[in-house]
Amino acid sequence: MQIVIEWVTNILIFILFATMIDLLLPSSNMQKYVKMVVGLILLLLMLSPILKLLSIDPDQWFASIISEKGSQQEMMKNEIEMKKKEIQASQRAYILEQMAVQMKNKVDEELMKEYGLSVEDVSLQTKEKENLQIPKDIETIEVVLTKQEKLGEIQPVIIDTSKPINEPNNDHQLEKEIRTFLATTWEVDENKIAVQVKGREWGDARGH
Repeated sequence: MQIVIEWVTNILIFILFATMIDLLLPSSNMQKYVKMVVGLILLLLMLSPILKLLSIDPDQWFASIISEKGSQQEMMKNEIEMKKKEIQASQRAYILEQMAVQMKNKVDEELMKEYGLSVEDVSLQTKEKENLQIPKDIETIEVVLTKQEKLGEIQPVIIDTSKPINEPNNDHQLEKEIRTFLATTWEVDENKIAVQVKGREWGDARGH
């Protein structure tokens, strides 16, 4: 299409140029000679696309067409592959989000009943695979818990000086119980679970 536009443009420009020369030249034998030359040049311009085709090596012409089509196909292939990866990433994120919601709902009530803790967030990290196998491909599960206080209820403060304060050990025991409960309920390796409770952080999804 570009070749045709260029060809027609050249002819129109030459016709305008020839018309200006014809108007400027006086009537004489020279004018007839100029008109003949202009006519020959115009004829060559009109035949130039055919002459170009005749002068091109057919093998070279076909090779250029194949090369152009090949590059276009490669670009299209890359674009399709990119779109495919974007769709897969979006589907993966949606699946993990739905799984996190289901896992949260599965343990929320029991955690509230047994420990007075509510699940604020569950986030999953998995292996980079197209076809995920759950729970096998789960690498880490990060759980954020919040302490739920009952409004209007005042707990009595009892200080027993006969027993040493051992809060870190109590925290560790509570962490162990919660992680064991979550691992059992979700049927995953306990070492993959990291739990955080309002400023406290238990477990790092590594070996314990």
